[in-house]
Amino acid sequence: LLERTALVWAVTISLFIIFLFRVRVSCDSGHLSNIAISFLKGDYSEFLGDGYLAHYPHQLGMIGLFQIVYYLFGIENFIVLQLLNVVAIFSAVYYLHRITEELFPQLQIRVILSLLCMGLLPLYLYSTFIYGDIPGLGLVLPAMYYAIRYQNTKRKLYALPAVVCMAFAIVLKSNNSVILIAVILILLLHAIQSKDKFAVLFSILLICSPSLINTGINSYYAHAAGLDSIPSGIPKIAWVAMGLQENEYIENGWYNSYNWGIYTQNDHDADATTQACIASIKDSLSGFIAAPKSGLHFFYKKFISQWNDPGYQAQITVEWYSRHRDDHSKLALYLIYGNGRFLVEGIMNLYHFMILLGSSIFAFFSLWEKKPANTLLSLSVFGGYFFHLIWEAGGRYGLGYFVICVPMAAWGFGKLIELVSSTVT
Repeated sequence: LLERTALVWAVTISLFIIFLFRVRVSCDSGHLSNIAISFLKGDYSEFLGDGYLAHYPHQLGMIGLFQIVYYLFGIENFIVLQLLNVVAIFSAVYYLHRITEELFPQLQIRVILSLLCMGLLPLYLYSTFIYGDIPGLGLVLPAMYYAIRYQNTKRKLYALPAVVCMAFAIVLKSNNSVILIAVILILLLHAIQSKDKFAVLFSILLICSPSLINTGINSYYAHAAGLDSIPSGIPKIAWVAMGLQENEYIENGWYNSYNWGIYTQNDHDADATTQACIASIKDSLSGFIAAPKSGLHFFYKKFISQWNDPGYQAQITVEWYSRHRDDHSKLALYLIYGNGRFLVEGIMNLYHFMILLGSSIFAFFSLWEKKPANTLLSLSVFGGYFFHLIWEAGGRYGLGYFVICVPMAAWGFGKLIELVSSTVT
């Protein structure tokens, strides 16, 4: 009953947020939308010169989703795209329950999880955000579940949905590769511990499937655009260089257009851009070594700017996108710009503390566990922490890892209740 209540609540509050704020696309989402419209008209100029896709061809998966929705339901039908977010949010909450049921079958922990899921306001606020984050999360959690389910049952059939979900999760949001690495590590540990050869094949399929799908997407668009191949785009090392830079007007390591600028400056030459980025990284590291205290302060500021935001940029994202229409209701204005904003932030701040407290208890006690599957959640989260220490930082990048913390927090509070009860008695 509580699980069903949590699922109904997730859908209801997400739909309420969508129809209350009625936001439109902007920034990168706006670029993807406009490109999808251009593709429908046969215009593929964004692949050329200084076009968006000459820099960011990895966005073709999400553009393909825009294009399919626009073809079926009409141009700029943002409601359909947001309803797909609701489906993804339902999937995320549902598979949080399945993961918890698989790892921690105690009824008390599953009850706590359902209650905690009702407080996932940052996730529900992102139902308005049309980008790869939420659809990717709705796919990566079932991939994690089926990988865990395989380890617990040895049924090879579970590899299929895990591989398919993980592949499309990465196609829509490449940062999900962090969770892919965590899943592969756990599968390889399981293979060694249980002498399970199929787990190795499972890992290989997980590695290869995103590349195969991306190759198919790139081949389709190269043919449609009359190109020999899709541009290689900005080298990934540019995000590392940007992630190690101090910023005057925004937080350290956040997006500052460096990757776009350096690629354009080097005439879209990947090799020259790579060398320039390596030089930038060396400069940053030299500065950290020369002034260790300043280096530690840099990473401290970068870390807390991403992980200590209880809303993971949800509120500022809603506010930014809401600026593109002027017919908001009084309730919407109260929650976006009025005192309601501080009320929502206060609720999320308390919830953020609770989740981090509970998951920290789990992380401490799980160190003594010998089951690889039980460490997948914490490995994924810590992988995200370390990845974004060197990669570009951003509040919303932490949301998926925060959601993964919820089952850990449920276990942690279950353990806390157990410890308190034993002390009292």
